[in-house]
Amino acid sequence: MHRFIGKKKESTPAPSLSDTGKRIEERGDSLDVKINKLNVELAGYQKKLKTAKGPAAQALKKRALDVLKRKKMYEKQRDQLANQGFNIDQQAFMMESMKDTVQTVDSMKVTAKVMKKEFKKIDLDKIEDLQEDIQDLMLDNDEVQEVMGRALGFDQDVDEDELDAELAALDDLDFEDFEAESSEADYLKSSRLPSAPITDIDQGNKDAYGLPAVPIGQ
Repeated sequence: MHRFIGKKKESTPAPSLSDTGKRIEERGDSLDVKINKLNVELAGYQKKLKTAKGPAAQALKKRALDVLKRKKMYEKQRDQLANQGFNIDQQAFMMESMKDTVQTVDSMKVTAKVMKKEFKKIDLDKIEDLQEDIQDLMLDNDEVQEVMGRALGFDQDVDEDELDAELAALDDLDFEDFEAESSEADYLKSSRLPSAPITDIDQGNKDAYGLPAVPIGQ
């Protein structure tokens, strides 16, 4: 039945920018290979033309001009492909940027929706009350720490005026005398005095109470 009515042709998907750019790049690479071969051929003709004369030189020159014309044609094609490739890259960049923009906007919409939902759970008045409670607790803690840090029994029954008077009286004292007395006391303490001689009684036996035993018959 399709032979009479005809079958609808399936539409082929359009090539993507990435595929098009890749194909253009491959064509440009093939042209570069051809241009390099022609450059080698031209270099050979140029070397021969330096020594050739007469009809041989004319023939070499004609061949060199033909190669140069093909080279110019390939270079023109390569430049055209390079421009096309550049345009493809620009379009691909713009397309990707647009996709990124759409995704960013969608993400922002979702985020804004979630933020609005979560913000409804926040009570600013309660937050302010909480901040005031925390500040009060910090002040109370400072007072507690101050009380706990006081020295017990150190400043009881102490007259500050008397302390100031005693401190002022220290200026009239000669501390060099105290230093001399301290040095002399240290010397006497560190010096060794001769020990008392040990008597025969000290070397004798001692009774049950630790006293020297009196010799019997003396």
